Amino acid sequence: MNKTVKEKFNFLSSFIGNYKLEKDDTNLSIWCPFCKNPDKNKLKLVMHLEKNFYHCWVCDKSGGIGSLIYHINKSKVSESKNYFKSYKKTFSLFEEVEKEIDLSVQLPRDFKLISNNLHKKDKDVQDLIEYCRKRGFNKHKILMLKVGYSNVFEFRRSLIIPSFDENGYLNFYTSRKIDASTIDMYKYNNAKIPKKYIVFNDLNIDWNIPLTLVEGPLDLIKTNDNATCLLGSSLTEDMLLFKKIVKNKTKVNIALDRDAYYKAVKIASLLSIYDIEVNVLDTRKYNDVGDMPSEYFKTILNSANTFDKDDLLLNKIKNL
Repeated sequence: MNKTVKEKFNFLSSFIGNYKLEKDDTNLSIWCPFCKNPDKNKLKLVMHLEKNFYHCWVCDKSGGIGSLIYHINKSKVSESKNYFKSYKKTFSLFEEVEKEIDLSVQLPRDFKLISNNLHKKDKDVQDLIEYCRKRGFNKHKILMLKVGYSNVFEFRRSLIIPSFDENGYLNFYTSRKIDASTIDMYKYNNAKIPKKYIVFNDLNIDWNIPLTLVEGPLDLIKTNDNATCLLGSSLTEDMLLFKKIVKNKTKVNIALDRDAYYKAVKIASLLSIYDIEVNVLDTRKYNDVGDMPSEYFKTILNSANTFDKDDLLLNKIKNL
């Protein structure tokens, strides 16, 4: 902790009461005076002592620390000016927005929906439909996920699954070659957008009911409809998906592949810190969710137990 940060910490800790200084010695978590949670041990507002701003993970309130002092202890406002200058840059959580990020996405120019071409007499299209059948797609999932195809060279004989944001705008796509001979590194072609900025198929999500999280778009074939994918096996606090879950207090069902089961437990542990109710589905009977029958997924979804913080410790012991 540098001298300036230490002075700020000493000043704040002298009157804010309950607090937690994070391991980086820079972020200070306190009870939020805006949420006013009856439990004063819920430390959901975080102050960045170097950049002089704060953000609450629950109510999304944010601003400069100087303005926050008024809501914590009015008598300290004058003195706080010695430590906290006004902070006027725009920011998103703890990241300053210094330049616009291009999040534009475009599908291939000849993209077509499979649902509109089920009887098309084209070998490539029929092979794609057969691949869908083998993967477990039904007509409902083909329609809901808006699965399509293209004859553009890099997408030829690939299943394309687009994603749309809450307003119906394209925000991502993934494509998967259907030929078994395809080298693994060339099987997938994804939009070049950092996954932290998107929620896959946000358009289909109801944040007021339990949300299922899986790893990849093809896993969504086997899940219930209110589901999205991580585009990987991690969920971190800087991801839009994480922020939306916390903001909406959405209950979560996590169903990662067998080799990522421990990662699912870690995600559950992180979400539980923010008072999110989480179920971890036991997917270990199959290599990945996309391989299991839909009926089996329903079974493990209905029998899942609510995550308990002791589960993290037990899984660490099992993995020793």
